[in-house]
Amino acid sequence: LRTPLNSMLGYAQLLEDDPAMPAHRRHAVSVIRRGGDHLLGLIEGTLDLARIEAGKLRLDQKPMRFRESIEEIAGLFELQALSKGIAFSFEPEGTLPDVVSADEKRLRQILINLLGNAVKFTAQGQVRFRLGYAREMARVEIIDSGPGMSEDELERVFEPFARGSAAGNAAGAVVGGTGLGLTISKMLTDLMGG
Repeated sequence: LRTPLNSMLGYAQLLEDDPAMPAHRRHAVSVIRRGGDHLLGLIEGTLDLARIEAGKLRLDQKPMRFRESIEEIAGLFELQALSKGIAFSFEPEGTLPDVVSADEKRLRQILINLLGNAVKFTAQGQVRFRLGYAREMARVEIIDSGPGMSEDELERVFEPFARGSAAGNAAGAVVGGTGLGLTISKMLTDLMGG
């Protein structure tokens, strides 16, 4: 599935970058590329989910530049938040270690998903990213002034393809996503002992 899809996405990107492409066609190609990107996200998410459920996903723990990586992620979302006109604060508690043993790819995947959701669904106000580290365990809190969730939504938030009502209308616009991000983040967190 990925091979033909990647070919289609590659050609769509080439067509989008073609200066001779008329504006109305460029828009159509952009729709094709965004749809392909969404489909690729669904495929990747479904494969990750299947690997985790089958016990085939193994953590690749090795030395990670923890403080530097976390600050990089916080900086990325600070820019995204500012571009939306909302405040973003990174609040490390105590001193973060320079290096830890972790699966950097999967830890980044979790944090990017959680922070991305917080910024995406917060129309005004702020997103706060708190992080503490003690006894070889990180504690992450993400607090936002977004719309929140009903009790019913909270009960199913980690189910595959479940999306809260805010996913259909954040800041007046339809918000994309696969509905797998929180499911995968929870499963990865569980796999990491969290």
